[in-house]
Amino acid sequence: MSSKIKIYFIGRKQGIGHRKWRLSHLENRRKDEPQGLIDASRKIEQTRFISRANVIWVRIRPEFTTDVEVNKIKKRLKKEREEKIIINDIDSFYNYDSKNITFQLWKKAGLECPNYISISPRKLEKDQSHIVTLIQEFISIHDKIFLRTNNETAAKGIFVLDSNCTQKDILDKLFFLKNRCLSFKSNRMGTNILSVEFIKPENKSGFIDLYRAHILFGKIISYYVVTSKLDVFHNKDMCMDDLERFITLNQEIPNIIERFKEQILLGASSLGCNIGAIEFFIRDGKPIFLEFNPMWGGQASKTGFGSDEVQGLLSKQKSNLVKKIPNIYSFLDYRNYYQNLYEKIYDNVSRTLTD
Repeated sequence: MSSKIKIYFIGRKQGIGHRKWRLSHLENRRKDEPQGLIDASRKIEQTRFISRANVIWVRIRPEFTTDVEVNKIKKRLKKEREEKIIINDIDSFYNYDSKNITFQLWKKAGLECPNYISISPRKLEKDQSHIVTLIQEFISIHDKIFLRTNNETAAKGIFVLDSNCTQKDILDKLFFLKNRCLSFKSNRMGTNILSVEFIKPENKSGFIDLYRAHILFGKIISYYVVTSKLDVFHNKDMCMDDLERFITLNQEIPNIIERFKEQILLGASSLGCNIGAIEFFIRDGKPIFLEFNPMWGGQASKTGFGSDEVQGLLSKQKSNLVKKIPNIYSFLDYRNYYQNLYEKIYDNVSRTLTD
């Protein structure tokens, strides 16, 4: 297929209902992504008419997407499925949005992920003492656990519990999360509480190394690893004390990705997803999968890696480091990164349409 293809974006606030034609807002837009799409315009361009599209990309922020909006998007896509390629199909939404469903599907596929207990607010109301006992037993098995909601990202609604926690500590956090769940229930019926195994770091230094790979149409297109000694951390929490290990890990990551390539790709396909970021730890020489997100719009996709000081040093030392950690600098070249991403979409879609 030599001619360019057309892509249509659909989200919570565009492409459906009365806002069917209001497509100027691209939900979860990444830094320099619009410019990258323009740079790829020889091969692919946005259309404002779904009937003219070759490919439709569902662009939503999962934690803000209600059940009603999911159903609206499903209805909008119903007539398009047979003729068009769908990126991030809404039919897979709950497979990655609800962590308990994600873990269930990964375990079914033979992939390792944390052990967990799912607790509904109703169960907690019915038998508080039994639930607290379950949590205490879970802590005794794993030493440390996370207590969290099942469908929030960026470490929201999450607590770390260990053997020092009293019954009152556990109950207080359970009821905090129960109330949080109930505030979401009217819009997101699947919201529950999860007790999740804390994955201990393998290294004696105490660093927790979080790997992330980005997948598109069954291929790994980018990757990186961040590190910290904090139990719960974001990319921005990485400080100068973490920098040396950050560089070392990102020098080693190409071998890690190649070694676990099949499991990483299965992590996406077992959820029915053809695009997204998958996160994992490594324990006993194996990946332990943690989370799948259909977008990658966090701090690394906006300003860079780590604190302002870390970002400044990575920028200043680019000429010395770019050959050591090219994966980091190619990811930070946002405009070129997204041009390449849209050209990869073109390559895959054009092959599919030609076959």
